[in-house]
Amino acid sequence: MVPDPGRRIAWQNQLRTNQRVSSDNGAQYDRRGRPASGLAGVLKLLLLVAVVVLLARNPGLRAELWTLAQNLGAYVQGLWADTRSG
Repeated sequence: MVPDPGRRIAWQNQLRTNQRVSSDNGAQYDRRGRPASGLAGVLKLLLLVAVVVLLARNPGLRAELWTLAQNLGAYVQGLWADTRSG
């Protein structure tokens, strides 16, 4: 039985339409499947800039955070060593 060329063309057109719609919908989501939002990215950037400016203007706070980071790193290394030793 020979396939109907009209049916084949209609099927190919429908497939292209589905692929285009799927591609268009994919642009609305980020890699994790959450809705993509330009506003969320801008807000994160502003928050990061604010933290950097705050740390640049306050050396005491910067030193305290550095000490906290070192202590936290030492704590995690100690936990990791305890886990590996048994």
